[in-house]
Amino acid sequence: MTPRSLLGALLGLTLLAAPAAAADINVGIVLSATGPGAAIGNAERNGTAFGPAEIAGHKVNYHFLDEASDSTAAAAAFRKLVHERSIDLLVGPTTTPASFAVIDPAVEYKVPVISMAPVNALVSPVDARRRWIFKTTTNDDHEATPLFAHMKRSGVKRLALIGFSDSYGDAWSKVAADMGKAAGIEIIADEKYARTDQTVLGQVLKIIAGRPDAVLIAASGAPAALPLLQLRDKGYTGPLYGTLGATFGDFRKLTGASGNGIFVPLSPAIGAASFPDEYPAKKAALEFIARYEGKFGEGSRNIFAGSAYDALVLLDHAAPVALKSAEPGTPEFREALRTAIEGLKGVAGSRGVYNYGPNDHTGLDQSALTLGRLEKGEWVAVR
Repeated sequence: MTPRSLLGALLGLTLLAAPAAAADINVGIVLSATGPGAAIGNAERNGTAFGPAEIAGHKVNYHFLDEASDSTAAAAAFRKLVHERSIDLLVGPTTTPASFAVIDPAVEYKVPVISMAPVNALVSPVDARRRWIFKTTTNDDHEATPLFAHMKRSGVKRLALIGFSDSYGDAWSKVAADMGKAAGIEIIADEKYARTDQTVLGQVLKIIAGRPDAVLIAASGAPAALPLLQLRDKGYTGPLYGTLGATFGDFRKLTGASGNGIFVPLSPAIGAASFPDEYPAKKAALEFIARYEGKFGEGSRNIFAGSAYDALVLLDHAAPVALKSAEPGTPEFREALRTAIEGLKGVAGSRGVYNYGPNDHTGLDQSALTLGRLEKGEWVAVR
């Protein structure tokens, strides 16, 4: 055999012996970069910046598309990512309607979805369709529980509610009515306002005239500041309660000293430093806060970024299990990944400890929230 043919034979043997390259894991991210949900969606997108670059020797690719806070666009983006990027998992969408819109393609393509929407109906009951859908958010009743427990302990008998004139406010009207009845608290007013309103003076005057023992503001972000400021301006000095959404955005900045004392359901993603040391997700939440604020600035932490961050924590835990039985990019891997997520127990993230199961795709439970309060411009747990 000539030296040249010998070299060729050796190269051929080397190529035959070389192991096949590990297939990449492809993750689709569909969030609201534009539209009414953009403030939340962009926070969530920031949260995905910390996803694993590699899992068990497999490179992880992230493919982002904007769903523009639109349910039709969300479903179209999902389909596009399936066809063009062969995604193994979808993270998102941001809004509740968009999250419901991706159930059909999730079932059609058999791709697991980890949604950012907070509604329990998205994942419950776990049936043939919802078996593909998971979420990393708490439910409205989880938020309301520490608030109404505190109201009952404090002797509140007459509660006024003011909230957004949309699905967010409507959901809180229902949960307040249900929990108020259970706690022996009468809802004496249920006022509404648009997120873009510049004044709620009429609603505030009606509330004050009703002489409530407390007021619950069912709103989020900067627009949640408006009722608080006008209530205080018109002389209301009673206790105020807010929702988890009030811990996001410019609420603290806009309310200033007037906001001090408002009670909210508090997530460890916001106030982990004030949680007891024995809280099981404290270390993970503090790590999230340090990483997130290290990249996006002091005080930038928020629950929405935490939801997206946690979705990729779940991927990091579930993918190694799925990889034992199938290769990425295949129907078998997608089914194995879905099953692995469903089997996760005791996974600590920024928003709490996740425990999924065949009949529970929420993951978080009541322990993910505690009663919090704004004190000197900081959200802290009430001990």
